[in-house]
Amino acid sequence: MDKDASVRSGFESEAAGKEIVEDNRSKPQAFISVEGYDTRLPEDNIKTQLINHFNSCGEVVNVIVREDPDSPNLDRCALVILLGEGAEEKALQLNGTDIGGWKALVTVEPEEQEEEDEETQRYRSSLAEKVLNDRKFWYGVTVSGYDTSLPAHEVKTSLIEHFSSCGMITHVYVSTLDKMTNIYFHEKEGEARALVLCGTEVGEGFKITVEPVATIFTNLPPPSGDICFGYCIPAHMIEFAGEIHDKVATFKKHRRSI
Repeated sequence: MDKDASVRSGFESEAAGKEIVEDNRSKPQAFISVEGYDTRLPEDNIKTQLINHFNSCGEVVNVIVREDPDSPNLDRCALVILLGEGAEEKALQLNGTDIGGWKALVTVEPEEQEEEDEETQRYRSSLAEKVLNDRKFWYGVTVSGYDTSLPAHEVKTSLIEHFSSCGMITHVYVSTLDKMTNIYFHEKEGEARALVLCGTEVGEGFKITVEPVATIFTNLPPPSGDICFGYCIPAHMIEFAGEIHDKVATFKKHRRSI
C-alpha cells in the first residue's frame, strides 16, 4: 500500500496497528471507523477533515484513508486512531455530526475488538519485523518548514528534486498530519549531506528545517524491563502501520472463512 497514511512522527503516530501502539499501551486506545464522506474527494482533504473533527476526542495518532481496489476512488471507510481517556466514547458521540457538508457514520473498528490467536499474533509480528528491518529505511531525515498548503504529491516532487544531489533516495513519506516529510537514503552519506541543507530555501520564501529521523540505528530500544526516556519507534513504522493493519484484518477474515 503506497499511500500516504497520516501518522505522527516520533512514528505517527506511530501507531495504527497494535504492534505500533505497543509503546502507548498504558494509555486508552480507540480504533474508530468513519464513513459518509465523498469517496471522489482527494485523500488529503478527507484526512484533514477527520483530524480536525476528532482532535477534541483525544490525541489523533493516525488517520488511514484506504484506496478502493475496485475503483479509482477512496474506500468508503476510514480508520481514525485515538489515544486518551474516554476517546472512544467521545468519538462515538460524534456519530451523525456534520463534517464539512457530510454526516459522519462513526463506529468502533470491529477488527480491534477481538482477541488475536497465536497464529495471528505471529503473522502480525512477522509483518512488523520485516518492515522494521527494511534496509531502505536505515538512513533518513525529517523535513519541515515547506509550503504545507501544497498537495502531498507536489511536496514530494519538490523535495525529491531538492535532495536528489545528496544521494540515492529510497523512500519519501509526506505526513499531512505532522506537516513533515521523511526522506530516506541508500547510504549514510546521503543522510549527512541532507542535514547540511537545513536552512536552505524550497519554493518561494520557505526555509526548511532538516533533522535526523528516528531509525533503527538512531533510536535503539531499551533493554527489556529498563526505562529509557526519549526513545521513539522508528518513524517508518508509523507510516506502514495502516498497511500492517489491513493485512492482518485480511488474514483474520481468511481464517474465519476456512
